[in-house]
Amino acid sequence: MLDRFFTHPPTLHYMRAGGAGPFLDGFAKVLFEEGYVRTSGGLVLRAAHHVGVWAGRRGIGLADLDDAALARFERHLPRCRCGHTKRPHKGYGDTPPGSRRFLRYLREAGVAPCAPVAIRPEVVDEYRAWMRDRQGLAEATIATRLPVVEALLRTASDDPAMLDAAGVRKFVLTYVRRHAPGSAGRVTSAVRGFLRYLVAQSLCPAGMVDAVPTIPSWKQARLPQYLAADEVERIIAGCDHGGRAAKRDRAMLLLLARLGVRAGDVRALRVDDLDWKRGRLRLVGKGRRETYLPLPQDVGDAILGYLEQRPAAATDHVFLLVRAPFRPVSAGALKNAVTNAIRRAGVQAPSYGPHLLRHSLATRMLREGATLDLIGAVLRHRNVSTTALYSKVDVELLKQIAQPWPGHEVSPC
Repeated sequence: MLDRFFTHPPTLHYMRAGGAGPFLDGFAKVLFEEGYVRTSGGLVLRAAHHVGVWAGRRGIGLADLDDAALARFERHLPRCRCGHTKRPHKGYGDTPPGSRRFLRYLREAGVAPCAPVAIRPEVVDEYRAWMRDRQGLAEATIATRLPVVEALLRTASDDPAMLDAAGVRKFVLTYVRRHAPGSAGRVTSAVRGFLRYLVAQSLCPAGMVDAVPTIPSWKQARLPQYLAADEVERIIAGCDHGGRAAKRDRAMLLLLARLGVRAGDVRALRVDDLDWKRGRLRLVGKGRRETYLPLPQDVGDAILGYLEQRPAAATDHVFLLVRAPFRPVSAGALKNAVTNAIRRAGVQAPSYGPHLLRHSLATRMLREGATLDLIGAVLRHRNVSTTALYSKVDVELLKQIAQPWPGHEVSPC
């Protein structure tokens, strides 16, 4: 199977003679089944061979390879003088991820020991299930709350019954100081939500929730950041250079720019969510609320154009990573696609990322005469106060209602 990625006989002999040689054919078979092509698969296999060379020089058997040994291997890369290359480590950008993929293969094959599993308190796992099944929170939201919850429990020796008001307050204030100021609200929300769950399960006193300090914040204190309509069109037009990656990026950008969907909606979109007969799109948003939005012609054409070149994969997600293994597109890949498109178009953006296009759509609709109720329906806001943020960008309307600054003489009225 190794010859699917390497055709030069001396290279095949050299690879199989290394410390990782006995496992490379099996590893190559797995990579081929995952959709790796010759170039990307070859890089991963060279990384595996490199691990074998490095481990053999240090007397480390592949059966003893673990995360600590792999970290040592990755630290040696900048000054590498291994026998597989005559020069220092250069041009092996895929070596660290390739070596980690090889370690995962060795673990799945039962050669290397499995990574130790972190033991979480049972109440944390139960709370995670509660957030997912009862509250309908997205996995991304749950992932941001769990570290806060675990850190809180560690202050009480993982026993909810040992939590007290002073300890909770001290934890929140200390945690907020150590993290970005913008995350303060999310921290207090996570702690309050967990304490309410504990109260509901009779695991802590009811008044414990009141111990969480209130972090001052001012809603709608900032103007929404957005792009002009012509700038958005330039960004989308920059993806018209053909190729699978360009077609995928164009389809994702059009979803963000025409329908104002969230980044999570794009990543979670599945083939069955596209109702071609009715010309609509099914979205499952926050709180697992199901919504249907009309599918504009250019958006539908872009998605269809991408699906015709979409690689075969064992998933029904619409958008996949460009390189094998072909998994659903990640948050980082989506953000990079938007950021690269903005820079390629030469647009001076106030910020970068998928949400910028959502703000731009709302601002454009408002300036074209759409009501806040209509904008809120398109953006799927549950509270009109969230949509009211965009009213501050309609400068011409604000000029009509703005009052002159009072002078020295103020009317008694």
